[in-house]
Amino acid sequence: MNIAHIKKQVTKIADKIVKEVGLELFDVRFYNKSGRWILEVIIDNPSGYINHLDCEKVSRALEVELDNLDLITKRYYLEVSSPGLDRPLRNKKDFERFKNHLAKIKTNEKTYIGKIVDVNDERVVLKNQKQGEIVVEFKNIKKANLEIEF
Repeated sequence: MNIAHIKKQVTKIADKIVKEVGLELFDVRFYNKSGRWILEVIIDNPSGYINHLDCEKVSRALEVELDNLDLITKRYYLEVSSPGLDRPLRNKKDFERFKNHLAKIKTNEKTYIGKIVDVNDERVVLKNQKQGEIVVEFKNIKKANLEIEF
């Protein structure tokens, strides 16, 4: 079983399905966890949030397509979900979308937490009470995600 091939094919199918319902494909993962194969399809709504009905709609359509193609020969579990409240921030577009939200950015040197206040092609600016404005260049970001605000 070629995992890379399966991910590529599922990505193509899932991308078509999510676009038809006005959503975006965020990620596709196919992995073995405790002896169970999991096909995880993560969807996003560029103009809001994902709800359980969105997941259900995509899951049902995807099940039909995958069953028809018989792409995955082993038994697997399909999970359709959202990126979550602490979603990864992977590119400039993500940072722009979540401007004024709390984010955590890790570089090789430090970890910063603050509200996203500005974004351009080279950098993102966070602001927090303790450090004020923090400028982080995209090339130095190792990992970034939203922080849950209470």
